[in-house]
Amino acid sequence: MNIDLELYRVFYTVAKNKHMTRASEELHISQPAISQSIKKLEDQLGGTLFLRSNKGMELTSEGEMFYEYVKGALELINNAENEFTSFKDLSKGEIKIGCSTTLTKLVLINSLKEFHHDYPNINISITNDLTSNLISDLKLGKLDFVIFNESNIKETNLNLEKVKELKQGFIYNSEFFDDDVNSFEDLNRIPLILQKSESNSRQSLDYIALQNNVKLIPKMEVVSQELIVEFVNIGLGIGFSTIDLAKRNHPNLKELNINKKIPNIDIYLATNKSISLTFASKTFIKYLKKSN
Repeated sequence: MNIDLELYRVFYTVAKNKHMTRASEELHISQPAISQSIKKLEDQLGGTLFLRSNKGMELTSEGEMFYEYVKGALELINNAENEFTSFKDLSKGEIKIGCSTTLTKLVLINSLKEFHHDYPNINISITNDLTSNLISDLKLGKLDFVIFNESNIKETNLNLEKVKELKQGFIYNSEFFDDDVNSFEDLNRIPLILQKSESNSRQSLDYIALQNNVKLIPKMEVVSQELIVEFVNIGLGIGFSTIDLAKRNHPNLKELNINKKIPNIDIYLATNKSISLTFASKTFIKYLKKSN
């Protein structure tokens, strides 16, 4: 049977009011139109729903049973519509973001502040992990979008959009080291602190070094740029980091002159082509682009 939801709404309203006139006023349609709708529904069902009398519209026993089911179904539909509206006007919802700790501070933090101020009821979940793991979660639908620095990622089912550039380079604490680095070969003469080889930042650096015919050999490898900055500050070595992060945490840190040979790094937003973004995520991305 082809279900015409409007017929069920008319039936429900008449059964609730037990009167054609009151139903007509609530539905804002004429009484003849209501009568036609009831007749059409009864014909489709093959039975009588109402007993018509001078007192009004009384349900038959079959109509009573049908009314209870229709009432429950329409209440569910109404709840679904209200819930959908809540998500659409951003009074409810969730955003699931994948991003490194460093990029959360440098790219997301201002957008998060502004968005939360405007839409405080939206739950925001941020997963910090290696880009490769975040991309896998994005492909599985566990994340709405991922923010990551440039790499050789070639995923046909992802949309990639550049949102920002960041300056990167080698940093040092002048209390412990001098800038006597004139070439990439010189870097291997000093204790280098780098991220682990599987990180995007490290892969980008290794590529730049190889273009200069050098393979960098770090003294220490760590998970995050945050640790690199802290270790550089206490004099454990010279590290490779996003300059904005280093200067924000420790303004005393300086850059090697060799940084002039190191290009800025591109930051990308990745979304899954196969999965539609929620209202909340679409709105947050607008905030993200505006603040960067």
